[in-house]
Amino acid sequence: MANFLLLGPVTRDTIIRQGSTYHSTGGPVYYHAGVLDALGVDATALVTVGKEDKGLLDSFPSSLRVIPSFRENTANFENYYPSSDPNQRKQRANLPCNPLRKEDFKDLDLHSFDAFLVSPLSPADIPLEILRYLHQTEKPIYMGIQGYMRHLENFEVVLKPWKDHHKFLPFLKIIFMDELEARMVLGIGYSELEIIAQKLAANGPEEVIITLGDRGSLIYSSRMNKVHRIPAVPPHKTVDPTGLGDSYMAAYACKRLETPDPEKCGIFASQIASLKLEKQGALKLF
Repeated sequence: MANFLLLGPVTRDTIIRQGSTYHSTGGPVYYHAGVLDALGVDATALVTVGKEDKGLLDSFPSSLRVIPSFRENTANFENYYPSSDPNQRKQRANLPCNPLRKEDFKDLDLHSFDAFLVSPLSPADIPLEILRYLHQTEKPIYMGIQGYMRHLENFEVVLKPWKDHHKFLPFLKIIFMDELEARMVLGIGYSELEIIAQKLAANGPEEVIITLGDRGSLIYSSRMNKVHRIPAVPPHKTVDPTGLGDSYMAAYACKRLETPDPEKCGIFASQIASLKLEKQGALKLF
């Protein structure tokens, strides 16, 4: 059975959608955990969280080992969906500087894991030295790159190009992003998603995945020099789109350890993402 190490911040989230508001544990690690638990996959989560928000960790599945690195403050996100379209979202946030440090790994045998799921939410969360440290194990690193592009302007989350991407990408096996992030990551001048994916892959990643909401996803494999177009799986109902891309990422990573076929991985990930869209919070199958 696969064994994953999940890395990133836990957040306090406020979700506003169609006149309703609710509060939730958040952060990609939380949504990854839901998918891995539902699939019966072993995982450990090393997370940063404010010491007064220890209770957020109770939201994680009991099957998951959670190792908190306590800090002064927890990251906060407000996700506002102005319409019934889950692809439209406005974000406000408070992002404290809580980088992971090498000493946070002292109780972990990194060689015991099959892969790392790395999910920064701000440029400071996962420093380059941590990726170098993980890469020494020769285990694959799967990363959602959104955090390196997120910046705050009066608490509004805005995307800016990832200027140092060429330094980080050589350490990453597979990277994930949504369409908005893809169109911004290299800056102005690139509009074709296939070209953007190829340019990113040229710096190291074997696969570049761009999720497109209800239009599915695009996967570029540098190994095959091929673009795969994966259709979305329509949900029976749309309940909560928060964490959808994170759920896709975890499902893709699980399948990727079983097969090198990007198309099979993408189809499986789309199926899991559809199930998550039908539920509030992290994925639960039962």
